[in-house]
Amino acid sequence: MTETVRVSVADALNGRLPRVCCMTGAPAAGYAPIVVPKRLGFAWLLLLAGPIGVVVLIAIWPRIRVRYLVRLPMSGAAFDRMHTMQVRRLWCSWLGALGVLAAFALKWYVPLALVVLVVSAFSIMAAIRAHLTLPWTHPTAIADARGLWLTLRGVHVAFVAAL
Repeated sequence: MTETVRVSVADALNGRLPRVCCMTGAPAAGYAPIVVPKRLGFAWLLLLAGPIGVVVLIAIWPRIRVRYLVRLPMSGAAFDRMHTMQVRRLWCSWLGALGVLAAFALKWYVPLALVVLVVSAFSIMAAIRAHLTLPWTHPTAIADARGLWLTLRGVHVAFVAAL
C-alpha cells in the first residue's frame, strides 16, 4: 500500500528525511538521488499566443524550469532494483538499436541478419519493459509552484509514519 506525503524541499535537498526506505519501509542504507521538475504553472498559456508565445516561453524557460536533485532514503534492495532497471533500459535500448542497424548492414546474408534482428527486437522489448517498470521503483516527486514543498507519491506507509 502506498501513500502520498508532503515534505519540505530543503529537507529533501539536504537529505534530512527519516532513515526509513521510502519504497519498502525497511531501514535505509543510504540516499537515492531523484530529479524533480518544478511545475510551469501559467507559463503554458504562452503557447496559446502562437509563435510569439513559443519564442517567449523558450526565452524564459531556464528561469522558470528549475530542477531539483533531492535525496530520498532507500534500502539497498530498493536502490539495486531501481539501478538495475536504469542500466537495463540504457544498455538494452542501445544494443537493440545497434543490432537493427547491424541487421540491415548484414542484409546480404539473410539468415544471420534475421538472427541479429530477432535478438535486437528482444533487446528493445527488454528496454521498453524496463522503461515502463522504472517509475514504480521510486516515488513520484512534484514540487509546488513556489518551490517550498515537495509532494511524494507512491511512498511506503512506514516512511509516512516516520515523518
